[in-house]
Amino acid sequence: MRVRAGIVAAGIAALAAIGLAAPAQAASWTYIGEYTSYSKCVDMGQSYQREGWDEYKCTLNGTGWYYLWVR
Repeated sequence: MRVRAGIVAAGIAALAAIGLAAPAQAASWTYIGEYTSYSKCVDMGQSYQREGWDEYKCTLNGTGWYYLWVR
């Protein structure tokens, strides 16, 4: 009985540690590059999502180009 309780306690502690650890990419937005159109920016953002990034955004700069950001 004590062995089972120890295993359960260790499992709960491990799950808690995993749940609290946030990946480094979730901390802030990372600049990727700039694109000539919104649709090209979105295409690349979706590509980065398929590669494992959580989300992307495209922002318009003052010259008409779009910046791609991922996190």
